[in-house]
Amino acid sequence: MPGRLRHFELRLETPLPAPVAWARILDLRAHDRLIPFTHIIEGLASADELQPGHRFVACTLLTRVGFRGRLLGFNDVMTVEEIDPPEGSRAGHARIVKSGKLVRGSIEVTVSPGRGGAAGHPEERTTAGSTVRWVQDFGLSRFPWIVGLAAFAVARPAYWVTLKRLLRG
Repeated sequence: MPGRLRHFELRLETPLPAPVAWARILDLRAHDRLIPFTHIIEGLASADELQPGHRFVACTLLTRVGFRGRLLGFNDVMTVEEIDPPEGSRAGHARIVKSGKLVRGSIEVTVSPGRGGAAGHPEERTTAGSTVRWVQDFGLSRFPWIVGLAAFAVARPAYWVTLKRLLRG
């Protein structure tokens, strides 16, 4: 029985132009290099190569941890459902669905040209840089709800750090 999906949203401001931020956030080759214990084992691609229907699998293995000689890990199976890069003043949007045996949910990525002003001052929005919005519904199957809750508690800050690293290049 699938676990309950939990929702989180991250918003990052960057001085990068929207097309550059988009390319860095959706570059699976960079994900492969930057995410600890995880490697893309199927469907490795740059952001430019992603199309609707593109399937990729990220394998997470906890090295030096095992049970009776077996490595502990899982495959995170994902498919790009929608993808439309930013162009000019138009925001880019992608939707990726997680459909593995263990990890379920979806990711919505929007990269908009321009950055917001200081908190409470949206009128100060600039045309320089861009804003990345990462919205994720996340759940685990085959585990008690408390394990899913613990994984969720770790997921949000882990994605925050990873997105910041991806944007730095």
